[in-house]
Amino acid sequence: MNAIEFNKKYKVGAAFHHSYPALRGSRMVKTVGIARDFDCGAIVEINLEPYFVKINTLKPAI
Repeated sequence: MNAIEFNKKYKVGAAFHHSYPALRGSRMVKTVGIARDFDCGAIVEINLEPYFVKINTLKPAI
C-alpha cells in the first residue's frame, strides 16, 4: 500500500497497533499526520516514540 491509498483508507487520528520489540508486544498509537511516500517506503507520524514509522508496521485497531 502506498501513502495515497493509506490516506484514503484511514483518516488522521486513526488508531493502530504498532509492534514494539522493547515491550515484547505491541502498543496502541494514533496517527497525527498524513502518510507520505519516500524512497524507503510510505511513512506516517504517530503520537508515541519513534514518532515516524512505516505504514506496513501498523495494524488497524478495530
